[in-house]
Amino acid sequence: MSKNLQLPFIIWVVVLSTIVASVGGQFFNYRVAGLGWLVPLIVSILILLYNPGGIKFPVLIWLPWIFLVIIYLIFAQAPNAFQRSIMILCPLVIGMTVSKLKFGENELESFNKLCHYMAVALYVVIIMNLGIIVTGILPGTSIAAAVMTGTLLCSFFAVNYVSGQKKELAWWAAFAVIPFIVVTRMGIVAAGLTLPLTFAPMKTLKRIVLIALIVLLAIPVFYSERVQHKMFYSGRGTFAEVHPDNPDLATSGRKALWEKMEDEIAKKPYYGHGANASEPFVRRLTGGLTHPHNDWLRLLYDYGYLGAIVFVFCLIMQVLHLLKRSKHAKGKTKILFYVGASSFISFVLFMFSDNIILYAAFFGNLQFTIIGIAYAAYATSSTTDKKEETSAEKRVQYHIKW
Repeated sequence: MSKNLQLPFIIWVVVLSTIVASVGGQFFNYRVAGLGWLVPLIVSILILLYNPGGIKFPVLIWLPWIFLVIIYLIFAQAPNAFQRSIMILCPLVIGMTVSKLKFGENELESFNKLCHYMAVALYVVIIMNLGIIVTGILPGTSIAAAVMTGTLLCSFFAVNYVSGQKKELAWWAAFAVIPFIVVTRMGIVAAGLTLPLTFAPMKTLKRIVLIALIVLLAIPVFYSERVQHKMFYSGRGTFAEVHPDNPDLATSGRKALWEKMEDEIAKKPYYGHGANASEPFVRRLTGGLTHPHNDWLRLLYDYGYLGAIVFVFCLIMQVLHLLKRSKHAKGKTKILFYVGASSFISFVLFMFSDNIILYAAFFGNLQFTIIGIAYAAYATSSTTDKKEETSAEKRVQYHIKW
């Protein structure tokens, strides 16, 4: 396989670390998921230190967020603040590193193949972890981290499909069904919306039809026995009963935790309680959990309205920049720009129910690798076009002289 996939070392590191992190377990008393973000980060830093120039990633867009995280880290008092802050910034570092590379058509084709190989590997890992082959029974527990990776791949397949690769629809469907298999509620929504809400150009009528089909499919999914038991303590409920004030809505204790966090946020609304201050607070309340499973509340608790606004601003500017570049890009480069922009929809949705900001090993690293490749390929293509234009001009001048 490697002979046909001539890709830079950092790309292999990110892809393999994402798969290995999904396997889970421990390695020399270290959680594999932790190594899944740490190893790519170290490799990226070494590459940047060796050759800091040539970054095509729009660092300027994210500078406000980077500075804010660093400033809060300097004055942090909460435990693990350093590690959590590094995890937050990890995908950005990887995006910068990848954007330095030269990516021509051969490399883009190789990356496209690698994503499909990765998809197969991830599917095998998920099935093995769930034990479906052994038991023959659909599991009642979720594996949210792997679902996030699968949803990111859904964005990739959705854009490919809209761009004319019809077979990609089957790949998309295969991963869109995973959240249902493992009963991850936000995953079902996020994965299902990757196709109709993709930023890739699509006829309005087709988009409406896709939304209608997904809504029609969502009805039997919602009323299936497994989802009903996950949604309601009684095991039965309707769409109208899905609201936070319903005592029968199964929130696994998150509602009570979130209400406590909201009370504390109100005490320091503008600047928050400090980097990673939410972790000891959540631990005290739950006696074991370390994360609130709601990154919007995490941002507000740790960084206040200031941090949340800065983060949202950077995120929106990044999406707009990707879409702007996509208008001038071609072929697979255009596709990757659309994938990068579309992936933020899933990212924002998962922030309401999980810890995706810290799950760099499962989502962020691969997301910003795709974004970094898009910028790298765009720069490589622009350089090639300029060389060809210069060469053509010289040939014209040569013929004029003769």
